[in-house]
Amino acid sequence: MFRSKMLYTSMVACFLAFTGTAQASTTQSFDYGTLLSASSGYTAPNNFSSNPFANLLVTNFGTGTWQFTLTINNNLFSSFGSSAFIGGMEFNIDPNVNWSNMTSTFVSSDVGGVTSVATTGGNCTGGTSIGCFDFGTSFGKGANNRLSQNDYVTWNVSPFASNANLINSYIHVQGLGTCATDSAKYTPLSAVPEPETYAMLLAGLGLVGFIASRRKNQNSLMNFA
Repeated sequence: MFRSKMLYTSMVACFLAFTGTAQASTTQSFDYGTLLSASSGYTAPNNFSSNPFANLLVTNFGTGTWQFTLTINNNLFSSFGSSAFIGGMEFNIDPNVNWSNMTSTFVSSDVGGVTSVATTGGNCTGGTSIGCFDFGTSFGKGANNRLSQNDYVTWNVSPFASNANLINSYIHVQGLGTCATDSAKYTPLSAVPEPETYAMLLAGLGLVGFIASRRKNQNSLMNFA
């Protein structure tokens, strides 16, 4: 009995250590392609359910800093035209944050991408039910410093509260239309947990099953006695 209890205690300790580590750094993945709004008179494409044009990875380090990596896929030009680029993004956070307190720091990009990022104020999307956004990040500036097809950019944003959650976001696609003056905004198709999230969930389910099995066996022994 003592040996069995020691094994049970060790498994619980290992599980708690594992989940503590997993919770300290969690990552979400977002594919973009749900049309939110577009310039008046411009018919924006809205057929990205099986072929999103961008992906965002958001890693919460558990220290008040989040890291974002936005990758633009190889169907941007075929969907929007060769002048298309990503001017920026905006984010809705719960609890709300004041954009003037947020700092965006450039980390890396590919050769054809951008060399700087900047924090911007959030906007309210009139005419939609999605509401207002807390802050934004703009990418580069000028014709030779744009985020476009097959480019990526990584940046950090801080500070976030320990209980902060990303509620929604959108990508602002610019350089659209005949004169390249139109734009469109797109929200994620869905949020996809990264593998470590699934691992944490499976570990939790395994522990719950183990505890239930132990209790059942103990009850059976007590009834037999």
